[in-house]
Amino acid sequence: MYTISDTWMGEYGKSRYRDWDGKFLSFEADKETYMRTNTLPGTVATYAFIIVLRGSSTLLYSGREITIKRNHLFIYMPGFPISVKDVSDDYAGLCLVADESFTVGTPSIRNAVRSALLPIFEMRQPVVNLSPEESARLSKLIRIAEDYLISENPMRQEMLKSLYAIFLMDLSSILSRQTKRGGFGKRTEELFMNFMDLLPNHFVREHGIEFYADALNVTPTYLSRAVRQVSGRTVVEYINRLLLMEAIWLLESTSLSIDEIAEKINYADSTTFGRFFFRMKGVTPREYRKRL
Repeated sequence: MYTISDTWMGEYGKSRYRDWDGKFLSFEADKETYMRTNTLPGTVATYAFIIVLRGSSTLLYSGREITIKRNHLFIYMPGFPISVKDVSDDYAGLCLVADESFTVGTPSIRNAVRSALLPIFEMRQPVVNLSPEESARLSKLIRIAEDYLISENPMRQEMLKSLYAIFLMDLSSILSRQTKRGGFGKRTEELFMNFMDLLPNHFVREHGIEFYADALNVTPTYLSRAVRQVSGRTVVEYINRLLLMEAIWLLESTSLSIDEIAEKINYADSTTFGRFFFRMKGVTPREYRKRL
């Protein structure tokens, strides 16, 4: 997969910002800029958030046709194929793009993802319908990020990390409120939210559904059904996603050996951990670390 820097430099041939590290980007896009998505050389290792301010667009995202319009937020996940099928002439949107390693490798952001934001990265639909107030608030954060990107503030990187964490936490709150309005039944919604509260504190040691079901005083079947009903995902998918994020962070930010990382996230041995990582990322842990 390509990074933000790979795709931007390939398209424009020069850095967008002075002393830019290529890990974080925010900008306003019109029809012409947006159509450049179709020139991407392949899938991208980034998270991207696009708020439509005006007009509409039709995308092909991972084989699905999706239409986004004013006050819609589209969320792009790393590695998914995407192309733009159609864009209205009056289209205007705000884009916030963050490198995958920037997202899971920054402690404040990673901890936020672990504790409250996993629904964003595992949501069933990549489009969120925002209220005008929600759209305005998130748009303001993206524009503030743009201001810091072009500034010479010596704390620019820390400011951007903080703004990104605030953006994600606000979005998480929006998604949580929408989930509560989802009509799944109070008991089902409460069970899902309790599971999401429990998961970040235990996933490193507890990889099986039985632990979480016991802690919540329900059967594994009941918990599995409730989680799938609300989110469209399984309990195992949620656990595996967090384990992958933790493994990526350890590979990128520590000098721990593969054996030590396997032990740290409670795999029996490095072979078992390697099989898990390859299944999730398509490369072995050693191959992933060599690419850094």
